Amino acid sequence: MSKRTRTASRAAANIASHNKVNEESYELTAAPILDQRFRNLPQEIQDEFNSLSEIAAINGAEAIPRLLELKKNYPLPLIYSCLAIAYGRVDPNKQKQIIAENYQKNPKNIFARCNYARLCLAENNPDEIPKIFASHFELKTLYPKRNQFHITEYTGLTSVICEYYIQKQQMEQAEELFDKLQGIAPDAGDTLHIKKLLKPTVFQRMRNMLFA
Repeated sequence: MSKRTRTASRAAANIASHNKVNEESYELTAAPILDQRFRNLPQEIQDEFNSLSEIAAINGAEAIPRLLELKKNYPLPLIYSCLAIAYGRVDPNKQKQIIAENYQKNPKNIFARCNYARLCLAENNPDEIPKIFASHFELKTLYPKRNQFHITEYTGLTSVICEYYIQKQQMEQAEELFDKLQGIAPDAGDTLHIKKLLKPTVFQRMRNMLFA
């Protein structure tokens, strides 16, 4: 069994375990959950976007011109997010503008919210986080009409709120959320990001205890 297969199997088991515990609240899935507006696009546009999304992660400059055209005609969160990825390798300042514009145009979208929140956290402005999420720090309270969420929606929101707690020095809450991330998606980029943030914090706390 390959490493990728083992990772996928473990992720599926973790999701199933989470769903069993939270069966009366909501369930997580690894299956694609596409915005209905994206699914309503012409099939050729969907296919073109899927190809561009693969290019954007490797050669942003090549994908940007057409993504800008698509954004103008179809200002959807998914297209904005792909454009932000493309600009990340080309023009970080433009990437920030795209992230902010996405949030302005699509303030209810979970990924638009999370990406803008990350931007605020990167600029040491954690007090914006409660405003972005209307003080709802869990998926079900943020989107009460939904009963299913993609795993990346869970890791995205949970990691952002975890980093918010770290910046606010609310370490107990941060570590509690990190434990949940570890339990559901230990290999996810969002989880590994929080792990890097928490490690020096935990080390410093131990050091302070030793030399108090």
